[in-house]
Amino acid sequence: MNLPPVSPLINLAFNVARAKYQIDRTAWTNLSGVLSGRFNLPIAMMNIQRQADLDLLLRCMEDEFEANKAAEIADTTGSNMTFHYQLSLSETWVVGCYEILRAFRQRDRDARKAGVRSSGVSDMKAFKSIFADLELLRMPMTKFEIAKDDKLKEPLPLQRGPPNDDASDQTFYDSKDPARYHLMPNGLSPRGSAIWLALDHLTRRQYWVERRDLAERLLAMGKEIIPAGLLEAQEREAQQNIPTEG
Repeated sequence: MNLPPVSPLINLAFNVARAKYQIDRTAWTNLSGVLSGRFNLPIAMMNIQRQADLDLLLRCMEDEFEANKAAEIADTTGSNMTFHYQLSLSETWVVGCYEILRAFRQRDRDARKAGVRSSGVSDMKAFKSIFADLELLRMPMTKFEIAKDDKLKEPLPLQRGPPNDDASDQTFYDSKDPARYHLMPNGLSPRGSAIWLALDHLTRRQYWVERRDLAERLLAMGKEIIPAGLLEAQEREAQQNIPTEG
């Protein structure tokens, strides 16, 4: 069997996604510029734009949810792995976005310790909210552990799912057990985006987090951030308008 090369197909998929979501692509470009500018980290721009390309590709898969679901039901060979690949790419996107925001937050913390001015972006409510969700998702995805389990003072009772309706449904997560693991429930939302059941043991709260919602919140945050150049101009103007004595 003479199979076609894969690389041109992957390149085509990303190009199609860029063409379909030009407005979102522009929003990601603006976000990469404003974040890298405020954190004075120009090299981060390319990393953010890589996450942008992956987001646009995933939006295509999400918007094709109904067609993909019908194709999976009709598949009798077991070769239709669309949702499997979508979840894999979605997890890759989540971890990539987490690492970028973590680096930005650390940069602000290091600035404060050094006694210099931080960007202030990591103090924004939107930044903190997005980062908190990414943080809860990242640990189960990459280490199969509950986020911040070192703060657990005692084994955490959990409910197995799907239930067996017997005593085995009750399990415990012990952070001191070297064989511990946490399998985070996942699925697809009604609009076809990957979702995960985030567990925040510090507040004893569980809630579903949707990938596309995270992306939309990131882009919305970008609109709230004042670009570095404009911020400097505003501050210079404000300084000049301060009345002097005498």
